Amino acid sequence: MATTVLSRYASLFLISIFLAGLIVQPVFAQSGSQLQITLIGSVTGQYYAPAGQNSSMMVEIMNRGPGDVFLVRGEAYLDPALNGNWQLVHSESTDDFHLKFLQSAIWTFDLPVPSNILAVNATAGVPQIDLQLHIVYADPQGQQGTTIAEFALNAPGAVIQQANYTSWLLLIVVVAGAAVSATVLYRRTRKRDDE
Repeated sequence: MATTVLSRYASLFLISIFLAGLIVQPVFAQSGSQLQITLIGSVTGQYYAPAGQNSSMMVEIMNRGPGDVFLVRGEAYLDPALNGNWQLVHSESTDDFHLKFLQSAIWTFDLPVPSNILAVNATAGVPQIDLQLHIVYADPQGQQGTTIAEFALNAPGAVIQQANYTSWLLLIVVVAGAAVSATVLYRRTRKRDDE
């Protein structure tokens, strides 16, 4: 009888973990690349990209791995509706720029920020958005890979929207439901054993 109760608890626990894994999505889609991407900003470390304008961005790309790589393409993505639907806003060839170990390249591009973007996380009264950079590279054998990095940008002029807490609420409901179910099942089993 005790084994049956334990297997029920284990099943409930595994189902809860599975559902929680479906709900909570990773924020950063980081690859295991040898490239390091750094956004070069102002002296204060603030990156500004006003809504409805083009902003000049400078990115340092460093090869920290043991092998040489060739930079194929740079891409910039934004999520204007804040629903996880990243949109490509800029893409350009990097002309197979050759990066040796511990050598860096500077990529400068114009980032167009839509005027209708809904920003979150107002910092000092300035709305904030996320920029996702994809650097496509190739090794000397021609095998391609992508390094992805994400940066927060201050976006003056953007409409502020509250962060979506639905996924956290669903996670709490699932965990609470599993705990209540386990408690009820435990009490019923104890009651039967006592009888």
